[in-house]
Amino acid sequence: MLELRPIKNESDYRAALEEIEALVFGLWTDDKTSASIINALVAASQTLTNLKAVFVGDIEDLEYLISPIRQSNFSPLLEAYPNLEVLQVRGDNHPYMGDIGLEFSPALRHEKLKALIVESGGISHLSINQICKLDLPALEYLELWLGSDDFGGDSSINDLMPIISGVFPKLKYLGLRKSAYSDDIAFRIVNSSIVENLIELDFSMGNLRDDGAEALLNCPAINQLDTLNVSNNCLTNWMIERLNQLDIEVISGEQKYYEDRYSSVAE
Repeated sequence: MLELRPIKNESDYRAALEEIEALVFGLWTDDKTSASIINALVAASQTLTNLKAVFVGDIEDLEYLISPIRQSNFSPLLEAYPNLEVLQVRGDNHPYMGDIGLEFSPALRHEKLKALIVESGGISHLSINQICKLDLPALEYLELWLGSDDFGGDSSINDLMPIISGVFPKLKYLGLRKSAYSDDIAFRIVNSSIVENLIELDFSMGNLRDDGAEALLNCPAINQLDTLNVSNNCLTNWMIERLNQLDIEVISGEQKYYEDRYSSVAE
């Protein structure tokens, strides 16, 4: 915990900055992208030497809907902070007024990043491809809100195949949330060895239906999970009952109408 104490001089100020381990950025003051925040963090990298976690876009719906939050290129941040362990981003990846939108370019290797979270109304296939090209040997937690095509979520199961095939070998939590093609993910993931290493598999806020859940039930490796999250999908009560018979924790929560093909939180 950071100890609060009076700052009497520049030396005390620099020492206080060096103790900061996490920074959270909410609503910025203009309608442009987060590039100004990224640039400021990069410029401060020689001072914020102990920074381990960054969240850009801690903005609630009452302040701003998720899709109009304009993000930018996060690779410079990863390059500037080789000891960063957690990166969380909330917002859209649509280019804005000539800006690039959410991006991870160029591809790079980061030795320490353990958690990457991207919450979006829709992640483009280009952004997912860029994430898959990152060399993240320590990554244990990956959460992607895939979203809908109306808000830039134009990815498909083919874009996720590097993840499902094990491009991040140390993953313990995989959240492919808010997906408009949850069944396709289920059909592919049950034929991958990635499940054998996971602790939690999270399909929440998507449109998983009984066919996809049936594939999960028929996969022996699912029983090696600690937690399967299928909340806020399109499952029938009959399927929920069957899933609850698994010898693991199943989070089912409320379900949408069975014929609802839309993911949640897409705006």
